[in-house]
Order: sequence, then C-alpha cells, then structure tokens
Amino acid sequence: MEQPLTSPFPAGAELVTNDLDAARSFYHDLLGWTYTDTADGFTASADGLPAAELRSGPAPARWWTVFGTAGAAAVRAAAGQAGARLTADEVHDPLGGSFRLRTGVRATVPGPGRPCWYEYMTNDPARADRFHSDALDLRATTPPGASDDSYALLSAGGTRPLAGRLAMPAPLQTLLPAGWMVYLAVADPDDIAERAQRQGGRLLVPPRDVVTGRVCALADPAGAVFTVIRPAPAGG
Repeated sequence: MEQPLTSPFPAGAELVTNDLDAARSFYHDLLGWTYTDTADGFTASADGLPAAELRSGPAPARWWTVFGTAGAAAVRAAAGQAGARLTADEVHDPLGGSFRLRTGVRATVPGPGRPCWYEYMTNDPARADRFHSDALDLRATTPPGASDDSYALLSAGGTRPLAGRLAMPAPLQTLLPAGWMVYLAVADPDDIAERAQRQGGRLLVPPRDVVTGRVCALADPAGAVFTVIRPAPAGG
C-alpha cells in the first residue's frame, strides 16, 4: 500500500512574465484559461479547477515548477548542502535549474489545460540525480524495459513516480533550457502547435510521439518555455 507522501513534491506551476495582459490573452486563446485576481497577479483555471499562477516579474519570462513541502527549512538546508543557491522561496540548483518551494499548497489536479507532469531536463543526469536525492529525497529509477538510463522516473520512497528526468540529446540541448519543464495536458498537440504560432508563440520541438504520449515544446510570445502533451492511455 502506498505510504502518505512526506517528501517535497511537484505541486503546480507559476508563470512569471513582464506582460501579464499579453500572457492572459495568449493562454486564454490557447488553452481556454479563465482568471481570478490575486494580490500579485492572477490564478488561471481550466474547467473550473486551478491550473497555474501568473505573476508579474522582470524579463525573461519563465515557467516555474513549484514544490510543496511541510518542512521548507529542512529542504532549504539540504538543498544548500547539496550546492544550491537560495533566494527567498527560490532554489537554484548547481546545474542551472531552479524551482520554487512552498508550504501549505495542494497539488494541481491533472487534466485538460492543467499541468500533468514535471520533468527535469539536463546535460548531466548523474549529477542531477544526486542533487535531487540529496535535496528533495527523490530517487531516480530507470523505467522497466528501458535500454539505457537517459530517462529516469523520480519517486519518494514507495510512492508512485512524481516527476521525470531526461538526459537531453544533443539536438535538444540547443533548443530547450536545462531545468524543470512544465507539461500541460491537451487533447491535440498538433492543433496547439499551429495555434500557438499564429498567436505569436514559437515552436521549439515539433509534435512527436514518445512513450508517455504525444508532445511538443513551445515558447509563448514573451519566451517562457513549456511543453504540451496528450498523455498516452494508461497501460498503453
């Protein structure tokens, strides 16, 4: 039986951008997001459920993965000992990736237009796996049947996989930033790719089929990078 999760876990996503109005319009048209005001931006919702937080901040725009935890001080201490740089609620790891650390947050419910997966993209998988083990108690395991360790699943104890880790092949290293990637669930990645470009976004990785589903990587008009995915059927 799966044990209650006590380790840090990917809980959601935040977009920080210097043009909130443009971001609201882009993601509303692309994903159907609706918005409610917050103290420093907006909460985006899809099908009535929270999808992401949008906050104003300096360029370049970027998507952040948010980790939830009941013990932020202990996680910050472990991350610092593992070589991370800490600023406010941000953890900047020694490989060039970053995430936000929050207490008292609930995980975003996966579904259309909402984050459904989080993946760490890296050129140094062994070092990344050590950092995530030491700082977040996330252990990397190779999926059954994999031919190598270029892709790993990150889990805490006996829990289901919480995230992935990808050793980026050479072509992707020039297209995608290292660090945490947010995956948003959609019904038709090909349609999303076409419409994102018409709305001023950029197609970074064209739609393609992978083990986990059909994916493509995009940048919004301000340059924030994200991936959309039509998840593969369970057991498929």
